[in-house]
Amino acid sequence: MLDAQRYKGNTLRLEVHFTRVVLWTHLALGTLVVLLLLLHEVFGWAAIAAGWYFVTVMLVGGLITGHSACRWALGVCFLLFAVTGVFFLSQVMPGLKPEHPPLLPHSVLRIWLGLANLAYAAGGILMLGSVRIRKAAGIGFKLR
Repeated sequence: MLDAQRYKGNTLRLEVHFTRVVLWTHLALGTLVVLLLLLHEVFGWAAIAAGWYFVTVMLVGGLITGHSACRWALGVCFLLFAVTGVFFLSQVMPGLKPEHPPLLPHSVLRIWLGLANLAYAAGGILMLGSVRIRKAAGIGFKLR
C-alpha cells in the first residue's frame, strides 16, 4: 500500500516531461520568430506574430492548469501559424521591396521561416494527436 502511494504522483512523469519540452520549445521559438521579423523590418507581420504569440502564451497557461480544450486551441494556433507562414512566403515575400536594406537580408527570411513553418506544423500535429500531451493536459502540471 505504501509503495502504491509513494509512486502515485509519478504515473504520468514521462507525459508531463514530453509536454514541457514541446511547450518550452514553442515559448523559445515563438519569441525568436517575433524578434527575427523585427530584425527583417517587417513590422506589420511582426505585430501579427506578437499577437499570435500572446494568444498562444495564454493557451499554454490554460493547458498547464488542466484545461484540455486549450490543447486543441493551441494545436489549431500552431497549424494556423504554419499556414500563415506559407502564405507569407508565397504571396507577401515576393512583393517586399524595402527602401533601405534591413538589418537581416530577406534571403535569410525564407530559410528560418520555412523551418519555423515545419516546426509549428509538427507541433500542431503533436498537440492534436499525441496521447502523451492529451494525458498531461488532462491532469495539469507545472512548466518548471
